[in-house]
Amino acid sequence: MPLEIEIKLQIPTHIPILKILRQLGAKHTGKHHETNIFFDRPDRSLRAKSSGLRVRLEFPVTSNRKSKIRNRKYSAALLTFKGPPQKTGLHSRNAYDLSIIPADQLIPLLNALGFHQTHLFEKIRDSWELHHCRVELDTLPHFGYFLEIEGPSQKSVRSVQKMLRLDSLQSVKPSYAKMVADHLQHFRKKELRF
Repeated sequence: MPLEIEIKLQIPTHIPILKILRQLGAKHTGKHHETNIFFDRPDRSLRAKSSGLRVRLEFPVTSNRKSKIRNRKYSAALLTFKGPPQKTGLHSRNAYDLSIIPADQLIPLLNALGFHQTHLFEKIRDSWELHHCRVELDTLPHFGYFLEIEGPSQKSVRSVQKMLRLDSLQSVKPSYAKMVADHLQHFRKKELRF
């Protein structure tokens, strides 16, 4: 089973991290606007088991981002299932990803199978690779700036965290999905957008 091993950190800004990434020779792999749409069964059994079903639509960020968000037709979608977190030092869970083409048929298919949308949030993700790990610089509306390090082992993730001079920071345990869902539920909303 594919195992996702990562750490999430909340930071005040991405600027010093970008400088360090460039100094270390990290490879920039792209910057995207994401729309993350979460689904569950009517009985909310996925959430009850700390699992999640997500559709991610993304496109590259341009200088005219806001006009593109409304007019963009996505050519592909990423369908992800994440199982419950495992009891390890870092955030680890089984995760499965499928790229779906055409994207516009995925949500109707999930609805036909009995899943319904629970919430949606947007995110800007700036992606880098460093020492066999993915370093994601994330910006979320309302919540601010985060950094995720995902790698093949806890040791590699911790090593990159230290290289980025962030080893003194405590990890953020809740997933973005849980953070956003709790926030939206509190304000009786279903979407968090820029």
